[in-house]
Amino acid sequence: MQRTRYPERRRTVRLPLQIPVKVRCRLPEGETIDLHASTYVVSAHGALLLMDTPLIPGQSIRIFNEMTAESAECHVTSLREKRERRFVGITFASPNTDFWHIVFPKAGTRQAVRSPQTGALVPPGFRQDDNNQF
Repeated sequence: MQRTRYPERRRTVRLPLQIPVKVRCRLPEGETIDLHASTYVVSAHGALLLMDTPLIPGQSIRIFNEMTAESAECHVTSLREKRERRFVGITFASPNTDFWHIVFPKAGTRQAVRSPQTGALVPPGFRQDDNNQF
């Protein structure tokens, strides 16, 4: 059976970036606790966290960026375990495209590559014609 590949439909690009974060959540008993985690992948709309403690999809949390001391309300969107690692997907409750303080490329942008002739960064698929003079 042949599989059909669909283009990824994300609002923004996801970037691998490790940032130490603190996650504040409320236990079912009502107690508030702080957990330490780090980002594995970030986007303008949330992140994939690497954590020791599982959270519940749909759970409301507050995340603290330990590099900037900023915080944001978030919702847990997913939980998965892979090879002894626990990944927790989160999304910002309100749009906060500057929480990570990086500029995200537009969705669908492909990574530039180095030209073997000049060493300059060029778009993927760019053909350098030796006869062209600039």
